[in-house]
Amino acid sequence: MKIKKSSVFGVFGALYLCFFLIFTFLAFQPQTVEANTNLILEIPKISLTSPIRALEITDENTLISPERIAGVYHANQNHDFIIGHSSTIFQNLDKLKVGDTFRFGDQTYQIKTRKIQQKSDINMSKLLTKKSTPTITLMTCHGKKISGHDYTERLILTAELI
Repeated sequence: MKIKKSSVFGVFGALYLCFFLIFTFLAFQPQTVEANTNLILEIPKISLTSPIRALEITDENTLISPERIAGVYHANQNHDFIIGHSSTIFQNLDKLKVGDTFRFGDQTYQIKTRKIQQKSDINMSKLLTKKSTPTITLMTCHGKKISGHDYTERLILTAELI
């Protein structure tokens, strides 16, 4: 039996291509981070409902935001700090104004301050301070894109329990 060289290369080429595509598909799938709390963030004005992932500060003293859901860091007494990417979950956060309300878990909060700050000027210790009343700080990227998910500014909204 005589087999054409081109047929052998065609079969092995097709097998190699299939293997390569399957490996590439499996190896480069985005990692989804699941919520690890029962808390839900609801902001009706921007049609946002998100499960929440509790965050820890890394060894580099930073917080890493989940890709497609909001993340909360229990900063101090009476103060929760919620972050999310402006390209995904917090894409419409900039539409919120002072006086708007949202729900976190079973409690309602009203936005008291809204500011845009240069990333380089942010003092996280000051942002995460203990509060006398239950407070939530929402933060996302803003301004000009630097790279990946990073931008030159941060949009920071502070809300108090009502």
